[in-house]
Amino acid sequence: MDAILIAGGHAPRRLAEVAGHSRKGLFSFGGMPLVQWVVRALLQAGFPRVAVVGSELLMQALPEDPNRVFFATEGRDPIDNLLRGAERLGLGPHDRFLHSAVDLPMITPEAVKDLLAHDDPEADLVAGLVPEAVFLGVYPGAPYRALSFQEGNFLNASVSIMRVGFLQQHAPLLHKLAESRKSLVRSLWHLSLAFHYHWFTRGLPALARFVAGRLSIHELPLLAERTVNARIRFYLSVMPELVYDVDTVEDYEYARAWVADQRRRRLQESAHPIFIDQS
Repeated sequence: MDAILIAGGHAPRRLAEVAGHSRKGLFSFGGMPLVQWVVRALLQAGFPRVAVVGSELLMQALPEDPNRVFFATEGRDPIDNLLRGAERLGLGPHDRFLHSAVDLPMITPEAVKDLLAHDDPEADLVAGLVPEAVFLGVYPGAPYRALSFQEGNFLNASVSIMRVGFLQQHAPLLHKLAESRKSLVRSLWHLSLAFHYHWFTRGLPALARFVAGRLSIHELPLLAERTVNARIRFYLSVMPELVYDVDTVEDYEYARAWVADQRRRRLQESAHPIFIDQS
């Protein structure tokens, strides 16, 4: 399986001013551009090839490994970028790949491997969720945005496993969802259209329960199969390292402080070796 790293788009103006760059992939964490940080994590997780899709400004920050790291220029939205990445790697409709966002300063190879260990080869999409309490246990006081379900509050990962044919078949709907991803109302409207003539019997009740926080996560795969004939699976214990992304100044500042603190701790541990008394 290969990986596609989506590194397109611009950061919001205020975030760009604080971070010093309009491209999230060039934000610096631990003395390294984010795009390089994430590519290294994916390579260390064992992916034979990684396609980076974004601005040509990112090319200077990519590891120089032409046999494993490929580049494609960004398109109009994240779905277009995923399709461009799949084309760059020569993937066919039945091929599956790991999708990753670029704004993941906490990502680790171990977290990626954990998601892969819970993959379902028959699924068109494997998405990850983490309970709110687990996320806050790792990142106390962090800013976050949770989704409410019958089972409780969850945060969704910015890393998933997809089938190319799923993207191709449902591109029109996915493009609309990508365009409206900042508006819950518009996203719900576009999702409602996918139910077609099942709108009153399935669509409206499901969306009403979701808005009220009473929709069960376990209902989602069946709804997906009935509406868009897609096999979607959820891994409900994804590691928080795949969830923390940077969308706001608060996200950025917390992540910078957290990464710096982790670095200081590692330096302190290496400076104080443990001696074993063998007397």
